[in-house]
Amino acid sequence: MKLGHYIMMVYIMGRFIITEEERKRIRGLYEMVGDKLSPQSLQSPKAQTIKKQSLFLNQYYTMNLSSATTGSWTDKDFNDTLKKFMEEKGVPVYICKKGDGYCADGDEGEVTTNEMGKLNQAMGFTQEDGQTPKPTDEKINTTNDKDYDYKLSGGKYYYSSKGKNNWTESTGKGLESIKQNVKFT
Repeated sequence: MKLGHYIMMVYIMGRFIITEEERKRIRGLYEMVGDKLSPQSLQSPKAQTIKKQSLFLNQYYTMNLSSATTGSWTDKDFNDTLKKFMEEKGVPVYICKKGDGYCADGDEGEVTTNEMGKLNQAMGFTQEDGQTPKPTDEKINTTNDKDYDYKLSGGKYYYSSKGKNNWTESTGKGLESIKQNVKFT
């Protein structure tokens, strides 16, 4: 029976009964990117990981993702920002699809990777627990000019062709020019 016919029957009859399997399938349709999660889901270990990743992304991009307090992995802004970060750092991006066998049912549209260690390293998380941020003083300036991006990390200055993230340590006159002309905030 098609959903439209089924809904019409509900309207005419006033009530309906569905199986537990159908209830889970229907509920899963609503737990996609952009939708809200249940309070139990928002207290899960996955939600705690999302909170830590969001806090990192908030600091890295100087923004305020709501997922830093909610832990919602369905938050569109979080997923968009995580995808941007992963692309910048060369971490393979995977977008969950229904029935892909990789992601849980209901996680359709979620941004993830099959190289979580590489993502944790890019975020400066330790290998021991995979989620604790290491202190970092890395700062990147992508707006100084149209040809190069600049990075200050560990007291050293680096440059890269715009959007390439292939960092080369600056020396000589180039180093002096970056110190004088490029602002890191």
